[in-house]
Amino acid sequence: MLSNEQWNDYQVDGFMRLGKVLQDAELDALKRRADDLASGLLGNPDIQFQMDTGGPYEELPSAVSEIGKDTHLYRKIQGLESDDHFAPLVKHPLFLAICAQQYGRHAPVSIFRAMVMNKPAGQGTVLPWHQDGGDVWALDRDPLVTIWVALDPATRENGCVEVIPGSHRLGLLRSYGSTVLPEDVARYCPPEKVLPLEVPAGHAVLMHNWLIHRSGVNPTSGPRRAFTACYVDGRTQSALTGNHFPLIAGALPETYPYLRQLRGDCATLRESIGTATVYARSLEDEIARMRGTGKAQG
Repeated sequence: MLSNEQWNDYQVDGFMRLGKVLQDAELDALKRRADDLASGLLGNPDIQFQMDTGGPYEELPSAVSEIGKDTHLYRKIQGLESDDHFAPLVKHPLFLAICAQQYGRHAPVSIFRAMVMNKPAGQGTVLPWHQDGGDVWALDRDPLVTIWVALDPATRENGCVEVIPGSHRLGLLRSYGSTVLPEDVARYCPPEKVLPLEVPAGHAVLMHNWLIHRSGVNPTSGPRRAFTACYVDGRTQSALTGNHFPLIAGALPETYPYLRQLRGDCATLRESIGTATVYARSLEDEIARMRGTGKAQG
């Protein structure tokens, strides 16, 4: 378990090294699995891919259900919570314990996204300074927990993540979230504050979603792959659809009592309105009939 000292450091820095969570055989299996999914050797309709072009971040293509055969030039594989090989890592006991610490021990936990991020050998896309939160995510509350697991050694040479320690305490720099504006980069991300987050293969890092971070290209001869999972309070809903996300721990309450009462009251009111409407129309019909009868007698 994590110590109070580790949690205190996390509150200050916005990230925490979690140590080794995958053994060598597990690493090899997951890397092979990711490459086989991307190259089309394995299929899963719930998984999508994004190609790495090596160009500007703003010009990256959208995610698609397949990217062609026999290619390792992928940037992202998303939807891995639905994959039999990656799902156990999503539910790693240490990661669930971290969620309990952050969201509450009785709170349900859902997975917002689980994916492999890849910087192909001799390529990769520069990911600019950004924060993982805000309106761009279209959620009714911000996620706070992201776990990052190195599948290959992440080094300065192959484009490891760089962070600004303590920057999560600034909060979101803009309500939209995502890429940090140039003036905020100049203010909060001077070179002397940048920390390259080098991570050995199989080791994990907890990152606060508001921590300002970026990553560069990979000019080396080998890929730099990492698994990343973002966990949310299970009560989180999409602001676009109202849907919840896949539960991985706990259970959603059936319905809050006040909501049950409110829904019952609304149903009663709708029924009353319907009854009153029918009665009012019957009165209108009767009045019309009586007027018609009066004219006929006159």
